[in-house]
Amino acid sequence: MYVGDVGVYGLHHLVYFLLDAVFLDERRGECGGFELEVDAEGGLSLVAGGNVVPPEGMLEEAEGALFFRQPKTHGWAWANSLPVSLALSSRYQLDVWDQGRQWRLMGEQGRPRGGVSEVTPVEPVSVQGPRVLRVRLVPDATVLEVTTFDSERLSRRCRELTYLAPGLRARFIDHRTGEDSRLYYPGGITERLREMTADVPRRHAEPLSFDVSWETLRVRCALQWCEEGEGVWSYANTVWTRKQGVHVDGVFLALRGALAQLTGERVQDFLRSRLSRGLWALVAVDGPDERMAFKGPTKDLLAIEGLREAVQARLQPLLVEALREHPLRSWLVEQGLVL
Repeated sequence: MYVGDVGVYGLHHLVYFLLDAVFLDERRGECGGFELEVDAEGGLSLVAGGNVVPPEGMLEEAEGALFFRQPKTHGWAWANSLPVSLALSSRYQLDVWDQGRQWRLMGEQGRPRGGVSEVTPVEPVSVQGPRVLRVRLVPDATVLEVTTFDSERLSRRCRELTYLAPGLRARFIDHRTGEDSRLYYPGGITERLREMTADVPRRHAEPLSFDVSWETLRVRCALQWCEEGEGVWSYANTVWTRKQGVHVDGVFLALRGALAQLTGERVQDFLRSRLSRGLWALVAVDGPDERMAFKGPTKDLLAIEGLREAVQARLQPLLVEALREHPLRSWLVEQGLVL
């Protein structure tokens, strides 16, 4: 696990790692929601309910013992992310609520200071879960060149997690800007796409939404054509694949194949570039982290072998049925067909 650099990118990965652990708990059905808060001095606090470290494991987890012993297979997602974030903090406070009791561990310069102590009286906590964890940290200015969190980045990341994990509840608070946002998308990426296009003239009333599976992977997509603007936002688990990849390629292949099947034209006569005009889309693939293969050293371009063809094969018949009597069909044919 690495943070990438000591600038803005690396700083925000201290938070992204923790939020990834929240996302994994949510996928297992063990997350009771989360709150991310930036205080007036720029320190950060995350409260999350889920399969977090038990009180007896707090010291070992903060020291990174679990991270180095079994970083990929340990049952706690926090064992991979928490030690990294704490190690790059000038000071931190770790609290765990378990079975009606509260436990605390303090640290400085990335190292625990003393042992775990019980807190009495127990402080109230707003998030629910099997156990609840609160991490308060201040980034280490002796390591990181940038220590000021960007409110827009953090707010956007919280929003992404809530629509990628439908039903996850989140709250983002920034005392520097006054923002206090409660985020909840029970309709997932489809609900988010409606929100994104709410003020844009649409060519059809509701997004076309699909959900297909292949082996251990699940691919969801929501498609909305509008009269203005366009963009395709794609994800692999929580990773924003800026350059898209095979999950998006499979969606376009399925769309071209469906239009060809409905019209009797050739697939190659429907151009992706033309079908992309006015398209607002969200595409997300979920599955085990070890299945997420990318092209190159970054995670910008998804390259899972066989996924492009699998998405096309499963999505095309669904698109055929969805478009067969849809009022958008004739416009898509006219828009995408090159004679």
